[in-house]
Amino acid sequence: MTVSHRRLVMIVGAASVMAICFAMLPPILQNPRYHDFADGRTLHGVPNFWNVISNVPFFLVALYGAKNLHSRIAFVESWERIAHLALLVGTAAAGVGSIYYHLHPDAARLFWDRLPMTVVFMSLVAATIGERVSMKAGRLLLLPMILLGLASVLYWRSSGDLRPYCVVQFGSMLAVPLILALFPPRYTAAGLLWCTIVLYVLAKTAELLDRDIALVMATGGHPWKHFAAAGALWFHVRGVGRRKPMQTSSTRPQSQIGESGVTASPPLPVILCL
Repeated sequence: MTVSHRRLVMIVGAASVMAICFAMLPPILQNPRYHDFADGRTLHGVPNFWNVISNVPFFLVALYGAKNLHSRIAFVESWERIAHLALLVGTAAAGVGSIYYHLHPDAARLFWDRLPMTVVFMSLVAATIGERVSMKAGRLLLLPMILLGLASVLYWRSSGDLRPYCVVQFGSMLAVPLILALFPPRYTAAGLLWCTIVLYVLAKTAELLDRDIALVMATGGHPWKHFAAAGALWFHVRGVGRRKPMQTSSTRPQSQIGESGVTASPPLPVILCL
């Protein structure tokens, strides 16, 4: 078994273990207090003003990324352009869904917030698989993964069980850094995706610490979750816009080639966020 195959087995194994662990858990129900955000102020006639207005950056990211679709060097294969389009549409739709939800937060409206988010998660994972592991695998997985993500939210709506959605959300954000760490890039500017991961972690932290942050600032943490999540997507979109296919392994410097002959992944280039 080659080094690449061993690494792929590690990722598939980790994803399988996560799915099995969630399957063994009892149904995960939505906490009714989830909709009780720290900042519920109405400003300028808009309920939950900061939780609503903080979604505007998602539209800006989607517009910023639209120019990438015209690039002749950012996509080796046509399906990658489709995956990027799906991510941008999902980003804009997530902004619409989140505004709709935060105007009057409840479980029915939360469905429209989460549904497009799964498109963003799964298109990003499929694109990363194609860019790092196998173009063919990414192309074949793109549509099934998006459909799987949508199905997880539909299942939650019909059953009240969040387990499949948890696998989609947290499994995606576990798979991407593993793939980045274990497989070499096909494009330049690959390090910016690490900034996406860092900001996503900060977004989830701000969400969890909503009321704790409210002790320091009136907005609480939830609007900052939106800003950080939009920033995470901006770094990914910026990376796609700046990238170009890397030179072939035969012309790469020997320092980038591992002993096994497999191109070594660069160190975690979080410094590229600056």
